[in-house]
Amino acid sequence: MKTNELILKTLAGIISTFIFLLSLYLYFGGHFAPGGGFVGGLLCTMALSLLMFTYGINKINSILKINYIYVIALGLVFSIFTAISGIFFGENFFKHHFTHIHFPLIGEVELHTAALFDLGVYFVVVGVLMTIIISFGKDGK
Repeated sequence: MKTNELILKTLAGIISTFIFLLSLYLYFGGHFAPGGGFVGGLLCTMALSLLMFTYGINKINSILKINYIYVIALGLVFSIFTAISGIFFGENFFKHHFTHIHFPLIGEVELHTAALFDLGVYFVVVGVLMTIIISFGKDGK
């Protein structure tokens, strides 16, 4: 018996897009409001896993072709470099630095190293959780 999964696949694509956008919003807003790299990474993993549960792990892996072990390594590099960057500038360990830059259409933007640390946490969370989900999902086959 063939089932019609059109509604499920359509809604999964739409919902996962909004979940991913919410994860980016929480990542970028995490310095001034609740959120950050950990919560953003959890939501990004939820969006990817929703697509994997709907379309299948093999199909999504053939489209994305991401080795999540490398994502973990990249996240660790961002986080460790941010932690020791203060030492390079003669400051304390984990001393964050920031500056203000004026962009023509956006205006005044504050750039700081805490965003790089949160990006590292984001990548580590996505990498670890997706590695676990993929390994459990492929274990049953």
